[in-house]
Amino acid sequence: MEISKINNNQEFWIKLIFFIAALITLLVFIGHFSLVRFGVFSDGLGYYAPLRSLFFDGNLNVSDEYTFYSQSASHFGGGIRWTYPIPQYSKYTIGMGLILSPFFIIGHFIAVLLKTIGLNILTNGLTWPYELLYCLGSIFFGLAGLFICYKGARLRYGPWAASLAVIGIWFASPLTYYLSIESSMSHALSQFLISLFLYLCLFTSWENRISKQIYLGIVLGLAALVRPQNILFSVVPFLFLLFQKQSKDTAVKRIRSLFIVGIATLIVISIQTIVYQIQYGTVLTSPYLGEGKATGLGSSFDWLHPKIFSVLFSGFHGLFIWHPLLLIAVAGLLFCSLKFSKKDIILLIAFILQVYLTASWYCWYQGTCFGGRMFCNCVFIFVMGLAFLWSKCNTRLMKSIAITITAFFILWNFSLMLQLKSGMIPADKPVAFSMIAVNHFKVIPAFARHIFNR
Repeated sequence: MEISKINNNQEFWIKLIFFIAALITLLVFIGHFSLVRFGVFSDGLGYYAPLRSLFFDGNLNVSDEYTFYSQSASHFGGGIRWTYPIPQYSKYTIGMGLILSPFFIIGHFIAVLLKTIGLNILTNGLTWPYELLYCLGSIFFGLAGLFICYKGARLRYGPWAASLAVIGIWFASPLTYYLSIESSMSHALSQFLISLFLYLCLFTSWENRISKQIYLGIVLGLAALVRPQNILFSVVPFLFLLFQKQSKDTAVKRIRSLFIVGIATLIVISIQTIVYQIQYGTVLTSPYLGEGKATGLGSSFDWLHPKIFSVLFSGFHGLFIWHPLLLIAVAGLLFCSLKFSKKDIILLIAFILQVYLTASWYCWYQGTCFGGRMFCNCVFIFVMGLAFLWSKCNTRLMKSIAITITAFFILWNFSLMLQLKSGMIPADKPVAFSMIAVNHFKVIPAFARHIFNR
């Protein structure tokens, strides 16, 4: 009875903490949305515009949408959001728009309702109800992904370590920025799909069920349809089956299982090939592959000279410099791997592949962004590594130290967000670690001046 009472009390506090965390995320989003008076901007325009074009124009030509964004749009507010040449087609994949289309449709109904009751609002897919619901859909999936991370970590390390790890990665990684500020980008949705995929691969019995194999392939296909880099996670089910003991009979079954997963994945991905065929007249053309050449480089990827150290440790959005808690998380994962924990070895390999891909890209610094945004899809991996370390904190003192470390790096991350939004540090240039550290003591007054001078 006493143990049950303790468990119920712990569950209550965990649920309360997660509720408060979700509320903070939503409040930051609503505050930013209200301040700038729009939710879709930056690369988010490229994911949103095709959805709007399909819904209202029945095609993928986004020139009308980008023309709108390049004008002041006084009836909407917020001013100009695009200052570059008007594209005919979006270079971004179609997956995010397709998955978030139900939220966009709800936004349409809200806009129609508001217009019906007499409010001066356009029902053209370019006003605030559409963008609000679209972004809320992205946030919803992002939060669901974090719950999946908690569920997986809890199975291995218990509720206390899992909850502290999730809260830490939630607020001390680049994900929090792409949940609350730039939620129109694909990172929150990508995180959900990959977290779901990794959970299904490592914590469910899918290898002997055709229906589950198809489901696994669909999830991976959708993840790749949202962000092409996610296709590298296909290594996870392969390694999962490879590391298991097998006889000649089971080897054939496992090859069949991987085949079914692969076919389901390819069927979903084929949606994008159809889009490329419509846009460019061939399925072999991808804007991502031509960008590097367009900037004067021979290719978009230099596989033989990856800038791995720069991706992880440079001031130009270096993952571990901008988000030091992730270094601790990867250290925990590495320690587990050295103990020959098969699941952790698989997760470590998946992370290394993402590092290698990003480091080989011509834009290895990940463009104008907040920190290591390309690694939002690795949140499940970070949570597992960090939860392992926190599970070793068995005394009150050690738990207090773990909580203090987590709180410190959460404050670090939020300070960086304020520095970026107030212009103290640039989003498109390297930043010295010393500047980041010094700015932590100046950020609140600088951000306050930035807000009041708008």
